[in-house]
This record gives sequence, structure tokens and C-alpha cells, in this order.
Amino acid sequence: MDISVTAVKTGRRRYLTLIMIFITVVICYVDRANLAVASAHIQEEFGISKAEMGYVFSAFAWLYTLCQIPGGWFLDRVGSRLTYFIAIFGWSVATLLQGFATGLMSLIGLRAITGIFEAPAFPTNNRMVTSWFPEHERASAVGFYTSGQFVGLAFLTPLLIWIQELLSWHWVFIVTGGIGIIWSLIWFKVYQPPRLTKSISKAELDYIRDGGGLVDGDAPVKKEARQPLSKADWKLVFHRKLVGVYLGQFAVTSTLWFFLTWFPNYLTQEKGITALKAGFMTTVPFLAAFFWRPAVWLAGG
Repeated sequence: MDISVTAVKTGRRRYLTLIMIFITVVICYVDRANLAVASAHIQEEFGISKAEMGYVFSAFAWLYTLCQIPGGWFLDRVGSRLTYFIAIFGWSVATLLQGFATGLMSLIGLRAITGIFEAPAFPTNNRMVTSWFPEHERASAVGFYTSGQFVGLAFLTPLLIWIQELLSWHWVFIVTGGIGIIWSLIWFKVYQPPRLTKSISKAELDYIRDGGGLVDGDAPVKKEARQPLSKADWKLVFHRKLVGVYLGQFAVTSTLWFFLTWFPNYLTQEKGITALKAGFMTTVPFLAAFFWRPAVWLAGG
């Protein structure tokens, strides 16, 4: 189906939501990668060894992983709007405070807090896409918003390095955290679930619903409607197709995490490349990933 033609007939309000998710993903990944930009200067200022820096890098992932299921539980109970506001505001405050860190332990603690608040991000994204898009448009929508991670990493990393060289590493966190705080307030002001959005037409709402979109699903789950997990539910978790997804995601994330953490440090400390030049070199894998995304979009469309 030609999505552009359909949009004219039914309305385009769902695309505003998609753009908002995209912007949030950009901010989310910039706040993950900013530590890599500043890591060499942080090590020098605080006298942190490479092993200790590894703990700082890992602190985010430890709590991010542990809070995935609690984050989903929280999302089910309060809905996407409030979950994302709390998440964006929380991780942005923690990011900003990293600019005022005084040593190893404060950095580890603040990165862990960032991981806690970022945990519900992608479950929330998926829930909103399920609510705002009919089934035949979801792959395109997911392909679009996930490209935000590579936009942030490819195009904004050099800007962060420029800020660091112009001011100091502290400002990398202050600027990125401050932007996130402002965006969280905009999000809370603008976003509503489909059924509560005044600017969506009845034709578009019907189009989403008739195409399998769960227009009533992006809201808190009422207590009486909650069902405990059955044995069949747990069996689905370990279905062989899902196990394949887990393994694939593990492989992708392991590779991505190197570029999110150690790659800039490796270029400057091991290869003797200047921070500014390393910043541009760091963008190469993310640019490649970004320009590959249209293939995903076309496959889904």
C-alpha cells in the first residue's frame, strides 16, 4: 500500500508521534555515547585506570538490563505518556549531573541511574507504534525511529567533541542533559494516546484501528484487567524463534557497545589520533548503519 496516498485520505497525525519518538531516540543514544567522548579527559582528570573506566562504562548496562522487566511493568501501569516523561526527565537529570561528578564512584552511580531511567525507553517506543500505526505500517515506523540512534551518534558526536574542546568535558554532559530535560517537558505537554488526541481525525483513528492498531492500548492497564502470566506465556518466552531474536540482539548490542564506549578512547590513546579527528572517525560505522536503514524501511513498506 502507498502510505503517502493513504496519509492524504486519513490524516498524518500519527507521523508527528513518530517524529517525536525519533527525536527521543536521538537524545537517548547521545546520552549513552557522551561518556565515550569525554572518557579520555575524565581518566586524566580523576586518575582513573582503564579497568576502572570499564566499570564506569558498564554501570549503565548493568542497571539497564536489570530494569527492563520492571520498566515494562511500570509502563503497563501508568501508560506511555507518563512513563516516557519520567524516563526522559530522569535520565537527563542524571546525565546533566555527570558534568559535576567528583570522581569514580559518583560517575558509576550516575551512569547506573541513567541506565535505570533509560530501561523503559524502547518498550515504550514499541507500545506507541503498536497503538499509533496499523500492522502494515509498523515495520516502516520502527525502521524510521530506530534510525534515530545512528543519526545521533553519526552527526552529533563531532558536535560533542567540539563542545569539549571549546569548553571542557563537563559541558558535554551539561548540554546533553539540559536538552533532554527541556524535551521531557515538551513531550509531556504534546503527547497523548490516540484516543485522547484532539488533532487526530476520526478517519485516521478508524484507519489505524481497522488495520490492527491498538488505539486503546496506549493507556494504563486497569487493575481488574491485569492477568497473571500463565505457563503458556512463559513457554512463549523460550520459543525457539524468540531465542533466535535474543541471540541476534546480543550479537548486535555487543558490537554496538564497543563503538558506544571504547572506540574513541582506543583511537586517541592507542593510535595517537587527536580527539577532533577521532570524533569524525567515530561517525563512520554509524553513518554506514544510518544509510542502511532505508533498506529496512523499504522492506517494511
